Amino acid sequence: MRNTAHRLRTFLPALLILCCPALAAAQSDYPGPEAFLKSVLQGEDSLSLEARGDLDGDGLADWAGVIHRRRPDSPPTYQLYVLLQARGGGYRVAEKSKEAPVAGAGCCWVEDLEIRRSSIYVQNNAKTAGTMEAATHQFKLHRGGWRLVGLRIYHTDLSADPPASTDADINLLTGSVIEKRQRGDGRPTTTRRRKRFPASFLKDFDFQNGFGTE
Repeated sequence: MRNTAHRLRTFLPALLILCCPALAAAQSDYPGPEAFLKSVLQGEDSLSLEARGDLDGDGLADWAGVIHRRRPDSPPTYQLYVLLQARGGGYRVAEKSKEAPVAGAGCCWVEDLEIRRSSIYVQNNAKTAGTMEAATHQFKLHRGGWRLVGLRIYHTDLSADPPASTDADINLLTGSVIEKRQRGDGRPTTTRRRKRFPASFLKDFDFQNGFGTE
């Protein structure tokens, strides 16, 4: 029985690879981010932003990038991809956002992309004639899903007299909301409250500043 069990443990992984080559290949679909980009960029598409860093705690440099697509028959779009690096050095697509149209009338555009603290930080900017806003969404692999765990929104109203600003720091896991408000050169005031937020995930991200707050 012991020999039979040993042979089964040796045989089954090999059988899985032979019968399911796509499954085996999915562990490492691309030799690097450059090969991935070559496979997805078409026509006037371009890599808008990219970042590298460890996202899953294995000490390897993973990759995130925002693709800006331009097509003659539709409005331009943004899409965020996440690639995890395997021990063998290859990369696989772990998650991707919606391919979302770039809104007009000053909203919104992707300003910055970072990987730090095992998280992806995406900053979107927006402005009108009298207001400016910067929103930074923090996504992290949480309980098996790429979840929105943090959001910071800085809003300035230049049309007010004096100008007013609000800096909101939100933890979507705990529901903590810290808001700092200031008018002109006056002393800022800070308020703290809690709010229950629905779970929001990277696969649904549409690059809108208010994503995750509804």
